[in-house]
Amino acid sequence: LYFATGECANGESCEFCHMGHSKRPPHLNKQHREQLRDMEASRAKALILPIVRTKSLAFDSSVETEFSLQRLAAACGVESVARVHFSRNERSLGVALGGMNLRLLLITLQRAALQAEPAAIAAADALLTQLRRVA
Repeated sequence: LYFATGECANGESCEFCHMGHSKRPPHLNKQHREQLRDMEASRAKALILPIVRTKSLAFDSSVETEFSLQRLAAACGVESVARVHFSRNERSLGVALGGMNLRLLLITLQRAALQAEPAAIAAADALLTQLRRVA
């Protein structure tokens, strides 16, 4: 890339790859994992579901995806996520969650807030399946 544009000082003898490579997918650090584990399920849903919605619709804004998102929200008992006031640490957790890919985010949602809710787990799986069909 840099050699092709004439920006690499080493020219053709350069052995460094200047191509952009994807970074390792972000993971929650120990503090965030503990915070999520100790958080009430309703707060975890209120924190994670809007991020899932934003990422899902950015990937595919079809009617089917919108339906899957509504089904997930209903199964989670959250018809519409009201404005919830999050603490500074919870907002920091939200930023970390926002950096995760959608699949990992849905798995985190299932582990943190949907353990005893089979209908919500099925709805999360259906959303993931719907998005895989699009890809």
